[in-house]
Amino acid sequence: MIDINKNRNRNPFTFANINLLGKCNVNCYFCLGKDIEQTLAGKNQLNIHFQKWKNFGLFLSQCEQNDIKKLYITGQTADGLQYRYLDELVDYLQNDGFIVGLRTNGYLAGAKMNTIQKMKGEIGYSIHSLKPDINYKIMHTRRIPYWDKIIPASGENVRIAIVLNRYNVSEIYDLIVFASSFPNVRYVQIRRISTDIRLNLLQEDIDLFEEFYADFSHNYNQVGEFCKAQTFNVYGKEVVFWRTVETNCNSLNYFTDGTYSDEYFIIEGYLKNRL
Repeated sequence: MIDINKNRNRNPFTFANINLLGKCNVNCYFCLGKDIEQTLAGKNQLNIHFQKWKNFGLFLSQCEQNDIKKLYITGQTADGLQYRYLDELVDYLQNDGFIVGLRTNGYLAGAKMNTIQKMKGEIGYSIHSLKPDINYKIMHTRRIPYWDKIIPASGENVRIAIVLNRYNVSEIYDLIVFASSFPNVRYVQIRRISTDIRLNLLQEDIDLFEEFYADFSHNYNQVGEFCKAQTFNVYGKEVVFWRTVETNCNSLNYFTDGTYSDEYFIIEGYLKNRL
């Protein structure tokens, strides 16, 4: 495994992730799950009821013991909205006192909006391009979600995440402008690609992130910091530059094959603790 200088000085746990395993409805070339694609191949719990997930009760007990209230439904090899029993899962968790949020590419948001609207936590949408041809290079689909309808309908606690990469780097400012046009978007997160073992394939994207940041920080004044991530105010919105390996936030992680990890670093935690 390549040493990428991970910050291991972590804060106390503040949230936990439910990482869905299955076949995603898009195919982002930088997806972190591709780091261990062969290890995760064939794992799919998208149609299995959560009460049958191995160690799920143990995971929730660990959340309670660590005073974690925020749970994010996300995906390791799938999207957060693909889960068949999502609506029931949200009710189950929130009735148990948890605050449920979401991380999603948004392609199923229109069909699942009633479920999204009942979530009490942050709704995170990943938007990597508004141009079909560029989007295809990144996600292998030219279809763009109807963001003008989806975002305003998603409540007052929306985050837009943009993974800066070789294909969309010239579009980042336009994406910030677009995201900033929605009153309910609380902040925009510019994410650096993260990888444990594919640095040779993704180094170009990581370098572009740093080049963009150097230019951006020259033109805008930093206004703060969140978990070691630099924050700026642009077009009335907070813009956060997120380097996953360098931040000091901390989380528990549950994978729907029953693997449970108290490691913030997803791939490392899965490999250490997998069933």
